[in-house]
Amino acid sequence: MALSRDRILDALARLPFIDAGELSLILGEPPATVHRALTGLMPDGSAGRLSHGTAHLPSSHRYHLTKKGIAAAADALGYDAPSEFARAYPVSRQWLTLLLRRMDAGASVYRLAATLSSGVGGLETRVEFQRRGRFDAIITLYDGRSFGVVRQGLALRRRSLYDRLRAIAEYHHNRRPSMVLVLVPSPWEQRLTDEFCLNADLRDYYVAVECRETLEGWERSEWIGSNWTFGRTYRTLEQVVSQADSGGWFRPEAPERKRATLPDPERLVQSVPVFGMSPAEKRVLDLITDHPMIPRKHLARWLGVSDGRVSQLTRSLTRTWGLVEQHGRRGNVRYTLSERGIGYVTRRDRAQLATAMAAWSTEDTADHRGQPRPLGHRIHTWQRQTHHADGITWFLSELAAEARDDSASELQWSVPTARADRAFNRGDDAIAPDAVGHLLTGGLHVPFCFEYELRARHPRGVAARLRPYSRYYRSDAPRNDQPPFPTTLFVVDTAEVAETYAGTASRMPAMTLPILVSSRDVLSDRGLLGWSWRPLWDGESPPLALRELGRYEWDTLRRRMRRQETRHVG
Repeated sequence: MALSRDRILDALARLPFIDAGELSLILGEPPATVHRALTGLMPDGSAGRLSHGTAHLPSSHRYHLTKKGIAAAADALGYDAPSEFARAYPVSRQWLTLLLRRMDAGASVYRLAATLSSGVGGLETRVEFQRRGRFDAIITLYDGRSFGVVRQGLALRRRSLYDRLRAIAEYHHNRRPSMVLVLVPSPWEQRLTDEFCLNADLRDYYVAVECRETLEGWERSEWIGSNWTFGRTYRTLEQVVSQADSGGWFRPEAPERKRATLPDPERLVQSVPVFGMSPAEKRVLDLITDHPMIPRKHLARWLGVSDGRVSQLTRSLTRTWGLVEQHGRRGNVRYTLSERGIGYVTRRDRAQLATAMAAWSTEDTADHRGQPRPLGHRIHTWQRQTHHADGITWFLSELAAEARDDSASELQWSVPTARADRAFNRGDDAIAPDAVGHLLTGGLHVPFCFEYELRARHPRGVAARLRPYSRYYRSDAPRNDQPPFPTTLFVVDTAEVAETYAGTASRMPAMTLPILVSSRDVLSDRGLLGWSWRPLWDGESPPLALRELGRYEWDTLRRRMRRQETRHVG
């Protein structure tokens, strides 16, 4: 059965910049019917089509009403004037500008809504993006079950996310949807956010990593939630939907639209970079966001491409869109966010511009003593600790490159310094690693904390650097943060300093923890996945490869590493 022109106009007005597959599931209509209806709007210029992809979703064609299409929809749906239509639907210039700025996040919301939808029998799902407030969007199924989506992008601080979730936990029940779904950048934030939601008494919530497998995986156990009775549990989207209360019929309060200017969508989409950048370029932008002032050679190793290819990928980011600044000359080229780039990631992730500028801006200012310094504290830190910052990106990029070259290995994810800190023991203790991540090598999962240490070179300083991890491993946090259990990797300047670490640890009776140490010269010679790592829990052992950590296990009772017992059958 054909989809009526009125219904497809209404759907495109309510769901701007949606692709045909998503719209098919959300409307509960066959894909061929929806595709035919969308393409039927294009010959007379009522609809436009644009290619769009993100760092974790492949490119697809997204449809939107044109200026002519908005007038046609207003007439077909019974509005006296297009201006009245623009007040009733999210098609005003103000709304479209907002949606375009958040389109990468909006694509995740659309994909999640499509997966949640039944997709048959005309059972329609509602998707309402929020201009302000704690939720990014509200997804309401045909039977009234509603899902509030809260997303943490790379520019949104953990504290800001927690403020939103704390406020949602305090909402009256009639201001809450049936379920709160939180999307975060990595499994590290996923587990920390889950712990916060439990402690904040935020009921009916689940947290997942924002990736294609999660957004499209109806039967994948990617969503975690905790309660005081059963602890942390993993659920599929099917189970999450089945647990949502269908009796609420939650409806968010519609804000008064004081301004609803008629837009020119064709001009708007040409002025924003969200449709002009490829998924690969957005991946590069994400790496530069996480690691400001990253050297070109490290970026090339991380991506597995040549320096020339990095130049191609960054050309539109620097010259066409002005989102990235290039510093240095040939042989020492670095990339960081420009002022416009800071604004782009801030609006995309619904973060505070002033806070983002205070982190990434390269604008010159003065400190309290009148001395010149960059406005952004992350840029200032890089200036003061350039060798240290370069060591972090060197390690992560080399680890990604070596894992890519080894068919049995993969660097599954990593988190930069700015988001790697961890408070535990009710906030009384904390660690601040330079990075955290998860490596798969030789069939063995190796979650890790990473420290690039240049200062502690003598026994007293080494002992001081190891003590926070001694307290960390004697708490319950490690297993919850990075199951099955994280290893800490210390990288120092020279083999002599690594020997100092091993000698100091042997004299510390409590230092029987999963901590490995190596030096940059050894790693450069033998490789990060080679036999390069000294185990501090066993000073007599020869250097290990990371894949050999499977020989050892963590003794929960005695809080120490030990060799796994060999079991003989017979």
